Amino acid sequence: MTDFVLDFSIEFPLFSVFGYPISLIEFLGTTSGLACVYLASRNHILTWPIGIFNSICFFFLFFQIQLYSDMLLQIYFFGSSIYGWIIWRKRTGQFTKIVSLGRNKNLFVIFLLIVGTFGLGFFTKHLPVWFPSLFAKPPDYLYWDAFTTVTSIIANLLLAQRKLESWFLWVLVDIVCIVLYSLKNIPFVTIEYVIFLLIAFYGSWHWYKEYRENQKSTSILI
Repeated sequence: MTDFVLDFSIEFPLFSVFGYPISLIEFLGTTSGLACVYLASRNHILTWPIGIFNSICFFFLFFQIQLYSDMLLQIYFFGSSIYGWIIWRKRTGQFTKIVSLGRNKNLFVIFLLIVGTFGLGFFTKHLPVWFPSLFAKPPDYLYWDAFTTVTSIIANLLLAQRKLESWFLWVLVDIVCIVLYSLKNIPFVTIEYVIFLLIAFYGSWHWYKEYRENQKSTSILI
């Protein structure tokens, strides 16, 4: 049991890259995360089972580096990956079409981002007070961490429902995370999010292209 715990500790490296020690849990989380996001940008159903594995890895990683909002986010990702796996396929086996939220729903999303960020920030700020035995250290970068968590929740839900705006939110999340993880000195994960950002730009373009094609085909039918 002790060996199992040590294997998944960030203190015990699997290998080093340019002098930076990479733990097993960081390696598994990073590689599965890259595969997950790339498959999502390509509309591939396997993004969801790989996402389940990725959320388990990152849950334990973020707990060890005191990013508690990101840690709690993985619980959501675990459940939403199961949800996305189901909803991406209809009973007929065909993909649902990519659609846009529209102006009013987008404004509501912005409202949720603001309220959710401050609400989650308040909650994680008090975790060391409420559960001192579990959270010995205070959270770092409190509201930025909360912002990426809340935005990721909404973006992932919209991704599962095949909404175009999901990728625009992922671009925003990735930019903030690049700065955040760089400050937390986890360069391998930082590099991962640089790649995530590039994939998010690609996903935005790929999904927008498909969305426009769906709009044209609908217009023709009408």
